[in-house]
Amino acid sequence: MELSLNQATTRPYPLIATAEEAMRAGIRHIGLWIEPVEETGIARTQQLLADTGLSVTSVCRAGFLADKEGKDLRAAMDGVKRALDLSHAVGSPMLTLIAGGLPARDRSILHAEQRLRTTIEELEPHAQEAGVRLALEPLHPLFVDSRSIVTTIGQALRVIEDLPVETVGILVDAYATYWDPSFHDDVVEAGPRIAGYQVSDFSLPLPAPENMNGRLFPGEGSIDFASLTASVRRAGYSGPVEVEIFNDDIWKLPLETIIERTVAAFNRYIAEPVNALERQLT
Repeated sequence: MELSLNQATTRPYPLIATAEEAMRAGIRHIGLWIEPVEETGIARTQQLLADTGLSVTSVCRAGFLADKEGKDLRAAMDGVKRALDLSHAVGSPMLTLIAGGLPARDRSILHAEQRLRTTIEELEPHAQEAGVRLALEPLHPLFVDSRSIVTTIGQALRVIEDLPVETVGILVDAYATYWDPSFHDDVVEAGPRIAGYQVSDFSLPLPAPENMNGRLFPGEGSIDFASLTASVRRAGYSGPVEVEIFNDDIWKLPLETIIERTVAAFNRYIAEPVNALERQLT
């Protein structure tokens, strides 16, 4: 399992600077975000990836479907299709799909799941045509109203049940799902559905008003990454692991410092435990 630098971790810095610094640090993979790619331009991004040798592990993010209807839903679905095309253009194997929050008009999560399932069914042929996997990402329950009605791996698997595994999977985010007592069992059940694995650490108190921006480097909070990563590995996932951090204080640091700390945290809390597990298995 190798490190992939998710662009959120270096959000204030341009894509070109981030990619070049990642290359200098020996990083071989990057998780892109739609807006910086659009700002940089598809052709320039393609050239940048070729020049740095970075492979793309994901494109973040599209969706926000469960709380919409009518013209708003159609616009959101069109946005997903455009994001699938962009993902294909930059060589990403997957597009992160965010479910969308729970609308005020209908507070039933089961109804929201059904709406989400219907939209994913409609989007799946476009994903197949683009050769890009839709990766449904459960988010922390803190964000069930605003961002995602899908908050557990088991729930994500229920929503996408029986859809083609080649084109529809899940993205396991340690920060979002570590709290779930069913995590380990559900990860094993997910198996080939796992399209990607992201890590960042959790600690209280969360910042206000933007609770999302409290993510930390692995090892600086309370998450037991060794056990989580071991379960993900046992489920059969061996691809790159994205470090994805949202944190206003970290974003104030120099780009080189952010990347140095990312590499150090990944090596100590992700790579070394995985290497120890691999030795045990052999």
